[in-house]
Amino acid sequence: MTISHLKNILIPPHSQNENGAGETWPLIDGQITFPTDYIEFIESYGTGRIADFIAILNPFTKNEDINFFEQKKLILEDFNYLINEDSSYYKYNLYPNKGGLLPVGITDNGDYLFWVVFDAEKSDEWGTAIIASRSPDVEYFNEKITSLLLGVLDKKIKPASFPDAFPYKKITFDKI
Repeated sequence: MTISHLKNILIPPHSQNENGAGETWPLIDGQITFPTDYIEFIESYGTGRIADFIAILNPFTKNEDINFFEQKKLILEDFNYLINEDSSYYKYNLYPNKGGLLPVGITDNGDYLFWVVFDAEKSDEWGTAIIASRSPDVEYFNEKITSLLLGVLDKKIKPASFPDAFPYKKITFDKI
């Protein structure tokens, strides 16, 4: 239901690129299914930018900057490095730990959107979180990725790290 509401605010492109059409969905670490709402999002939109600000990572894109598997590896390595350098400042709980953060999106400001993986076998129950650029703080949401996007674009959810006026112009999905 959320994806249909999201499509009313964020119109999908007429022709999607890299949306997995005709391909088998990969598994995370060879064993974990992606959340259903995320699959619906990628199938509906493909690779692109939301409101000229957010990019959702995509397992089908060849663009390494937004490829889910490439960015998962790099982002988790970076955050693990921060934790190892100063564990009293950076207290992130990262995937694959229970309740760990698994990257799913990025913003133009350098913020990261994550799934909160409470149970790897129940991906449809994962919540979301945002870590602002260069911040030790995590902002948690009891939302799936599509309901978080819907709430943000509909201005019912206001992440602390996002610009006050966001979304600040016509809300579009632009293919990359």
